[in-house]
Amino acid sequence: MGRLYTLFRWEMNDIVKNVLLLLGLVLTGMAMKRSLMGVDSIPGSISGTEISLFGPSTATGVAVSIQGLLSLDDVWTLLSFLILLLGALTFRYDRDSGVARSIYSLPYSNTEIFGVKLLSLIIYAFAMVLLPFAYVTLTTYASIAGHISEITSGFLGDALLLVAFLLLYLVAVATLVSLASPNAFLAFMVGFAVIYAPRVTGSSGIPPQLFINAITRSGSTGFTPFTAEYLGWGVLVPLVLFALSWVLIRRRDVV
Repeated sequence: MGRLYTLFRWEMNDIVKNVLLLLGLVLTGMAMKRSLMGVDSIPGSISGTEISLFGPSTATGVAVSIQGLLSLDDVWTLLSFLILLLGALTFRYDRDSGVARSIYSLPYSNTEIFGVKLLSLIIYAFAMVLLPFAYVTLTTYASIAGHISEITSGFLGDALLLVAFLLLYLVAVATLVSLASPNAFLAFMVGFAVIYAPRVTGSSGIPPQLFINAITRSGSTGFTPFTAEYLGWGVLVPLVLFALSWVLIRRRDVV
């Protein structure tokens, strides 16, 4: 276990990836904060900074605002960009730069290296969403922090599950294209084309738009993320892509 921890620490201490993580945290937090500070149509209030006394109507407005943080198109476009870049750095750049020759000469199996790299990428991806979301929510609504769990209880569980599905899909695409592409630049371009194509074509039934639209519906009557459509794109497809990636990393040379 200590051997794998050493490899994991090596992956997590990569300065370039940590700079990208910091950039993602700052930009995601700024985008979320900006959305909360938009002027509300109700006189005497600003979204995210309610002037009226806390009550049922205010609680509803707060819930809608918090739910909106997880479904911002700008945020997910930025996160898709960064996750694909992190994937290329994690799985492809070490091969392009020749560092992989040293890594793969160490007493680790390809499966161990793949598992540690994948775990580090998943941690980076989830951190770039959840940390800004928690910080912006708690700091914006600090005066009613004790009510936040009650306000969000009707939708937050489903919304976070959909976020997890979306992140797993993005990570799986980033991983596969990085291992299948001949260099990091092409890996990023192909991955971005795959992720961005549904938006250009208006295909709302394909991630990421499928999950972004679903997040806004979480908590509504009759809605559940446990359907074949969401589980298929959020669990089955990523598992298939991860399996293909594992096959590639076991069969391909480090060059």
